Amino acid sequence: MTFTCAAAGFFVFACTSPEIQVDAARFCQTAAPITYSARDTPETRRQVRAHNARGIAVCGWGKR
Repeated sequence: MTFTCAAAGFFVFACTSPEIQVDAARFCQTAAPITYSARDTPETRRQVRAHNARGIAVCGWGKR
């Protein structure tokens, strides 16, 4: 985490920290629903379904 501060000499006037986001907010900003093909393995399909279920629960995919 990087802090940004404004200072003059030995006096610090103000410091700000970057905005902290919870995991769900980051997930919704970066993830998208995934589709799988008939050639995918059962394990890949399970992972895709888990990813999409998380998106539905946390981000409301498909509810708009």
